[in-house]
Amino acid sequence: MRYLLSILFLCVSMNTYSQQIFSEGVLQYDVTIDPPANQEGVLQYKGLYTITVKGSVVKETLELDNGYQTSLLFNHRDKTVYSLKKVGQKNLAIQLDWNQLEAKRQKFEGYDFKPMADTKEIANINANHASIIYKNGSIADVYYSKEWTPGYIVFDNYPHVNNLLLSFSNKHDDGLTIYFSAKKIDARPIDNADLRIPAHYKIISNSEYQQMTGK
Repeated sequence: MRYLLSILFLCVSMNTYSQQIFSEGVLQYDVTIDPPANQEGVLQYKGLYTITVKGSVVKETLELDNGYQTSLLFNHRDKTVYSLKKVGQKNLAIQLDWNQLEAKRQKFEGYDFKPMADTKEIANINANHASIIYKNGSIADVYYSKEWTPGYIVFDNYPHVNNLLLSFSNKHDDGLTIYFSAKKIDARPIDNADLRIPAHYKIISNSEYQQMTGK
């Protein structure tokens, strides 16, 4: 009996500390966008970044205080991605190249994830600190949750990270930096309709979009 109780206690303890996959719900991050250092007069922008998840379908929406809004709709099962945006008076769903997006993340592969001792509270969750050390020697600081794994959520500058990121930054090749800090973590049922291309959006290819905008 004592042996069986020991096994039961061990199982309960393992379940207590096991991570949960963030497989359905909404994440919201406060966002600050810093312009490149060499671009004088360019304003700093603030806004909200919302990630909505239901299984293998993920929608990411950026809304800035100046009214700018854009969304990406990923289906990881079908390996499709659409950019949802308004161009003039037209609502467009522009199909992007899945493999091209994955290729852009390759330069961030193979980093070292070094946990640090300090913690802080972010979005009412205890966040652990870590340093990300890339192969080129550059370093990024992140705070993450030990409670959640990201599931199908992809953090572009941190591919294959095993923990849900709560505070992080993305630095672009042009010097622009985007800072993310979690505002809300809401694991709840999501309506399928919230993750579909709206009926009033016209689906076009990326090449059609380039021709339309003259790029």
